[in-house]
Amino acid sequence: MENQATHRIWLTACLLALMHIKGVCGWRLPLRRSSTATLDYRFLMSAAAEAHAENERNDRVTRNKLVVILAGPTAVGKSDVAAKLCAQLRGIIVSADSVQAYRGVQIGANKPDKAEMEQTPHLLVDVADHMENYNAAGWRRDAMYCIQRLVDPNTDSSGIVDEIDIHDPHFRRNRGFEIEEAIQRGLRVKQYRRESSVLPVVVGGTMMYLQWLVHGRPDALRPTDDALRTAAEIMGRFEIVDDWEGAAQYVRNFGEAFSHQASKLCGQDWYRLRRILEVALTVQESSDATLVDKPYSGEREGSLKSLGYDVRCFFLCPDDRMKHTAVIDKRCEQMVQRGLLKETADLQLARRLPDMAAKAICYRQALDYLERSDAKDEDEIAFQEFLDMFTTATRRYAKKQMQWFRKDSEFVFVPVAVSIDQTARIDSTTETISHMISMSRESFDAMRESQNSVSALTRMENEMQGKQMKFYQTKRHVLKQDSVELALALREADHCTNRIHATNSTSM
Repeated sequence: MENQATHRIWLTACLLALMHIKGVCGWRLPLRRSSTATLDYRFLMSAAAEAHAENERNDRVTRNKLVVILAGPTAVGKSDVAAKLCAQLRGIIVSADSVQAYRGVQIGANKPDKAEMEQTPHLLVDVADHMENYNAAGWRRDAMYCIQRLVDPNTDSSGIVDEIDIHDPHFRRNRGFEIEEAIQRGLRVKQYRRESSVLPVVVGGTMMYLQWLVHGRPDALRPTDDALRTAAEIMGRFEIVDDWEGAAQYVRNFGEAFSHQASKLCGQDWYRLRRILEVALTVQESSDATLVDKPYSGEREGSLKSLGYDVRCFFLCPDDRMKHTAVIDKRCEQMVQRGLLKETADLQLARRLPDMAAKAICYRQALDYLERSDAKDEDEIAFQEFLDMFTTATRRYAKKQMQWFRKDSEFVFVPVAVSIDQTARIDSTTETISHMISMSRESFDAMRESQNSVSALTRMENEMQGKQMKFYQTKRHVLKQDSVELALALREADHCTNRIHATNSTSM
């Protein structure tokens, strides 16, 4: 792409020089189509316009420090839209997915395959080992590194990130080198000049990651080691029996500040509830009276905007939640068909299933099914119950994502036409976002804040459609009753279950 642009600029320069000679000397340029040596005027002018537009885009990324954020519920097509944007705007994807960050997981993480990675490089995929606790703070640090290196490649990499906590036992100093290698590999794959700016397109559905990146670090206290251990033990006892109300009440008992934080959670967010408990326990241990009075200030530090970036945040919102939910169900079945249970069994038996993944939707339901105490072969009832639990949990998470981002005014809601052909849907959504990226900052903000904009109406319609979701009826799309696909999936499920139980009985 870079060589083509340089070639076109050179041809344009030649044409302009010839035009200047024509004007001075009165020469007539032989622009007949029949001559093999003829310069096609229209081609050169279009090439010049394209090269000029590309240079303008590159300059704008550098000058305004442009960053694009793409969020959305699962199965809405975020990755496809991001890939098309990158192809059009000279970008590279930065993954904002808490499970994709771990090595080893693939199907359950909906991780891009090798061909997709070659077509559109992804950063922050496969950056954490299964033993690591890769959290929002660590991801934000790494994402900021990627963003700054892409936007301003001439920045001294040794001084890019000044927020590394050397006391964090989970921080690996060599991760920065791994990420830098991934950046350089992505530039080579796309044939981008290393000295030119690249548009960071941050894509994912992990809400906490995106909140930390867009709005900055929260003001909560750093928990003590004792608080971390105690909170994990307490929450573990509640979570193993699925007693969410009991766990929430336990946290609320620590005081109004913690009760308020717990009330803001979307759905049964065990991770965030444990984080609140960690702060509560840290305050309880402290002798500082000011911490007891006000453990949270409500302020954040280090937002992208405060660091000088022109960040454009978009939430891809399905225009029909009922049809989108059916897409979610079908996708879950396809993941099982592609080998989700085998992948889970392999990772569990090798003791390489990350703790974060084991608690995540799909792997958690798969483990519960594989490790059930009353397992028997050809148990279609248990298999169907597993599918129901998997699809229900995924639908609930999509609902939580919509609720979360409806409250975030920084995100522009972009309607995604679920009913139309996939290619047309991706093209239409990409065109809409590309147009809004090209707007001036003032125009973009005015549109984002308008109560009559498409974004505001889409946000409102999405909330209203939620009332109809109670009428949604689950049905099988791939693993249908008496189908060959179901029989094959059930056979593999039995095999994986027997492997798990055989290993467990041997180790007892």
